[in-house]
Amino acid sequence: MGKYDPAAQDPHPATEKRDACIANVDEITPESYDRPGIAGKSWDLGAATGARLIGIDVTEIPPGKNSSHFHSHSHKEEFFYVLSGRCRLRLGDKTHELRPGDAVSRPAGTGVGHQFTNPYEEPCRVMMLGVQAGQGVEDTVEWPELGRAFTMDAEGNRKIVKR
Repeated sequence: MGKYDPAAQDPHPATEKRDACIANVDEITPESYDRPGIAGKSWDLGAATGARLIGIDVTEIPPGKNSSHFHSHSHKEEFFYVLSGRCRLRLGDKTHELRPGDAVSRPAGTGVGHQFTNPYEEPCRVMMLGVQAGQGVEDTVEWPELGRAFTMDAEGNRKIVKR
């Protein structure tokens, strides 16, 4: 009997039909974004698996970029887990070095802003989970450095407000 070689085995043979609630990040087409001050790639695991009340994605932050503008949420709780690479988390007026295995929770309504940035030479991948605004939950995202806020009511109606 030969030695089992998992690398030689297809993990999802063509004959295997997986339920729609199962997805592999390598089978999802990422959405890229590149706007002034922010850039990255995001794989929407929540949509791929049919999640409705939580958003789940893997975001890759390229070297020298921020994942988002500095912001806080009124009603959206978030959780982050560093999968690979290194990055920095700006949390209020502090900055924290993060590496694979680090986890961060951001309770809603604290008013303390956060932002991930990657000053390193390699990309950083972070899993991001959060309550889905617009699915019975309202949220206001405050962008203090932009002088704007984004609101979404419980039904999903959106509005950007100048502060």
